[in-house]
Amino acid sequence: MSVEIVRDLRGLHSSIARHRNGPLNTAASLAIVPTMGAIHKAHEKLVIEAKRNADIVLVTIFVNPMQFGENEDFSKYPKSEQEDIKRLESKGCDIIYIPDIDAIYPEGFDLTINIPKLSSVLCGLKRPNHFKGVSTVVAKLLLQSGADYALFGEKDYQQLLIIKSLVKNLDIPCKVLAIETIRDENGLAISSRNQYLNAENRKLANNINKIMKNAVDIYKNKDLESTIKLVKENFITAGIKKIDYIEIRDNNQLNNIENNDKSNARLFIAVYIDNIRLIDNIKL
Repeated sequence: MSVEIVRDLRGLHSSIARHRNGPLNTAASLAIVPTMGAIHKAHEKLVIEAKRNADIVLVTIFVNPMQFGENEDFSKYPKSEQEDIKRLESKGCDIIYIPDIDAIYPEGFDLTINIPKLSSVLCGLKRPNHFKGVSTVVAKLLLQSGADYALFGEKDYQQLLIIKSLVKNLDIPCKVLAIETIRDENGLAISSRNQYLNAENRKLANNINKIMKNAVDIYKNKDLESTIKLVKENFITAGIKKIDYIEIRDNNQLNNIENNDKSNARLFIAVYIDNIRLIDNIKL
């Protein structure tokens, strides 16, 4: 059975019902992989893992305007629908939901979801409305699909924790599955924004993972402030001089680390190469 493309809520519900009532049954499980398109290897990995956990795999493609701030790249965000469909179908995706804006935010829509504590640090501090947009659209997609599982990558670790909190606090009957960050052969975390990197910039970006892996060893022997200082120096030495943040926080709640606790710490970074903002994280 080839992948089914649906573009509105009625079509989505009909497609899910057909899949459940076909060779499967109404007890068949559904996994959702929310994306903004520009499908790459990390998305494909999410689809593969979704198939391991559920009978039906649904991928959504929706470039969500609510999560873009002023002067961000909403209008320039890469769109490659036909290529995306081919890549997803090759990995065994069953349904692709490509809603227009009205299917997600109909006329008169007046609601945002905020997870204030988790959203107030790191990328949330730098992009104040971003996670409201993420939380709102993910809640909509989970409720529209009735998915049993939702898969997200650890590259966007703050987003992952926010979505887990969203599901828990709203009692949405969906299990969030986390997939380790997918990296290229040089260790660079795979992201839709990587395609903006030219050859010279990619060489610079390849230093990110090396510096972060080195930070694991540094933190074993240094305190938090010294580790952050050395990581910053390493970025600058490598030629990455525009740094949004370098922080070490609690792995579970993004709290500040107390007493240089080394048992549950994670390093988070956001840097710019030219005007391309790249994020990454690593468990220390």
